[in-house]
Amino acid sequence: MSWLEGQTFEQVLAASEMIGGILQHGHKVALKRLQPDQTEEATDIGFSIYSEGPEAVEEALDTIRQTSPTTAVQAGPLAIYGKLFDWLDRRCNAIDPGPIRDILRDHIVKHSAVEPGTKVLGVEIAERQYHSLYSLSETVGIERKRLARLLKKLGKVPEHASEIDAGNMVFRAAETTELVETFQTAIPMHDVPEYLGATKHQFEALYREGVVRPVIPRTGRGAVRQVVFGRLHLDEILGKIARLPKLGAVGDDKLHPISYVAQRGAGRFEVLFAEILDGNISAFVHPEKSGIGAIYLDAGSAVTMNRSA
Repeated sequence: MSWLEGQTFEQVLAASEMIGGILQHGHKVALKRLQPDQTEEATDIGFSIYSEGPEAVEEALDTIRQTSPTTAVQAGPLAIYGKLFDWLDRRCNAIDPGPIRDILRDHIVKHSAVEPGTKVLGVEIAERQYHSLYSLSETVGIERKRLARLLKKLGKVPEHASEIDAGNMVFRAAETTELVETFQTAIPMHDVPEYLGATKHQFEALYREGVVRPVIPRTGRGAVRQVVFGRLHLDEILGKIARLPKLGAVGDDKLHPISYVAQRGAGRFEVLFAEILDGNISAFVHPEKSGIGAIYLDAGSAVTMNRSA
């Protein structure tokens, strides 16, 4: 009974009455208006749960949350937990209600998209733990319906979830960090050629071939109007180029820029580039240049490789 030994009789009784009252009579229960036998029954039910400890209380809170009459996407804790939250919220600066307040606060933060800086039952929440679809949409700058379709593709939302179901879901902030960072650091399509050190024509060819991939495909469900590219993806491509052998001083007269080699019949630029990245064609990087424009290779070797493929 160590769980109860640290609490006063009044704290245990009040928490038991409130939990049992809501489970028996709903979120808007007025305990003072219950008949004596109803109050006794609710208290007995509540105490049978409360006396089992914090885990049993959390399970009861799960039930209270799941049976909330509200369906609003942005419903607050008062609507979700009813009189239990109202009671504890009003008592935060008065009588200490005991550990039930901390348990409920943790439950709210664990299951709701609480904004950083929000006070919940007397304590300011410093760090976001969950995103709602709305807050995630605001953060990454994608309209909610499109974001919901993207999250379905990523397996974060069930494929057949309705718009309301998706809107009521929360997403662990730690698990959406990569998605948020991807969009916050993404590069717009018109800036990608310069970022890669490529011409506009070269970039368009790589885009068509699927060598350079946008964060969200422009075609199909889940597409966005503004096509952007993940910085990490582009940096991986640049990293592969940078790791190519440096162009030396001996035999360099046989080496030419990739654009020159492609124009001399060695093959389509985008195919040559993909083969170079895969290590199937030997290439070098000019030490005074960067990106795709720094790639040099032997036209004769590339033509031979292309014909034997």
